[in-house]
Amino acid sequence: MGVGVEAVLGRVSLRMASSLDLDEVLSEITSGLVTELDAAMARIWLLRSGTPKELHLVASAGLSERLDGRQSRIPVGQLKIGEIASTRATVCSSDLFEDPRFVDKGWIREHDLRTFAGYPLEYGDELVGVLAMFARRSLSTAELERLGIFAAQASVAIKNAGLFAEVTELTRRLEAENSYLREVLHEDTPHGLVGQSDVFKRTLREVERVAPTSSTVLLQGETGTGKELFARAVHDMSHQRRGALVKVNCAALSPALIESELFGHEKGAFTGASHRRLGRFELARGGTLFLDEVSELPLEAQAKLLRVLQEHEVERVGSAQPIPVDARIVAATNRDLTAEVRANRFRPDLYFRLNVFPIRIPPLRERRDDIPLLAESFLDTLAMRLGVKPKVLDEEARAYLQSYDWPGNVRELQNVLERAAILTAGTSISIAELPELSCEHDDIPSASDLDGTPERPLRERMQQFERSLLVEALRRDDGNQTRAAARLGLSRGTLQYKLKIFGLS
Repeated sequence: MGVGVEAVLGRVSLRMASSLDLDEVLSEITSGLVTELDAAMARIWLLRSGTPKELHLVASAGLSERLDGRQSRIPVGQLKIGEIASTRATVCSSDLFEDPRFVDKGWIREHDLRTFAGYPLEYGDELVGVLAMFARRSLSTAELERLGIFAAQASVAIKNAGLFAEVTELTRRLEAENSYLREVLHEDTPHGLVGQSDVFKRTLREVERVAPTSSTVLLQGETGTGKELFARAVHDMSHQRRGALVKVNCAALSPALIESELFGHEKGAFTGASHRRLGRFELARGGTLFLDEVSELPLEAQAKLLRVLQEHEVERVGSAQPIPVDARIVAATNRDLTAEVRANRFRPDLYFRLNVFPIRIPPLRERRDDIPLLAESFLDTLAMRLGVKPKVLDEEARAYLQSYDWPGNVRELQNVLERAAILTAGTSISIAELPELSCEHDDIPSASDLDGTPERPLRERMQQFERSLLVEALRRDDGNQTRAAARLGLSRGTLQYKLKIFGLS
């Protein structure tokens, strides 16, 4: 064995052992063999778990530095590289023109190749990958043996760097999860699901049926109906409850940063990417990813989201390495997605991928019986948050709230009660301390108006008929509101509210 080869491989080994960065170690091995040993090409494949097991090309130097060619993934047992992994036996040949195992003689002649050497990379009983190289001169048996020793050293360096990368990745994941959880803790703690109405119980039964499965859930409902709370209920009742519930407000994502937020990015992937960042899909690994307002994603982002849902893997921005993800998907929207598909604003293939188990969240006007329960829950929570005595609604105030349509749904109800709790000096909230709800949303279209359905003319006719009934009842009882309310089967508070609506007060 020549002293030159010994010295060259020694220098490469020192550089290789001086780093714990996996990419640097891999580069030192392949580029060192090419530049120091004058190899024509050197490559490393690492074993990835899966079915079937595959070798992934992770480093290449010399004749080709591409990592995405036809040999980027080689199943164990196939081709020469796969056979080396399967048998864990070294494959060497110093006469490629005569060796029948190498069939592409034209490529060999074109690059004047003489020798091939392939070594399994082993760490104890574990197969790490395969190292292979081509040389333009014949290598002696002693040189091939020295390369075998170098491959064993490379196995240790690669394994150590890989373990260090795993520890670093886990550390970053914990830091990212802690950062995310701190953000969640700083938000107002959401109330639990409250309700006893038939429509609420029916919706909750649907949640209970789908939660134990891994099926994708699509929550559809108007703004403020509590879709996030239902998403949390799906998560809490599921097998993924030990993982995190990671929320993504798709409407708030910057178009330029959508990929980075969802899939993560590598250091240096773009200007300002000073460190590796985990995407929301990775943060939700083993848990649930809640895609709120999914209809707001641009079409380009929809295509990339579809690929992730199909392949169950993501690629960070700036990286070609796929990362498996196993998060359960719960999506939500306040839009009619079928109408969005017809208008070419939402991809039909993504719609069908999300619409596995759709759940309609009922608006508050369809569950008026739940309003007193919701109000009681909100007022108890507000008392603790505002540092005041608990307040309750009197009978007329409850009727007043139940008679309103609530275009902002539960969120609007909560806001109204918070204002009332602040303004009320005592412990009982009367109708006089509630805002005139009829005047607050005259210019805000309802969900049916946004969908373009012809509901407003019918609503106007109903309102005109209701107004005429009120006028007739007051006329018969000479303006006595108590008797008129009894005649109409209403409480006095509800009657007063309706009089304000129609300008009859």
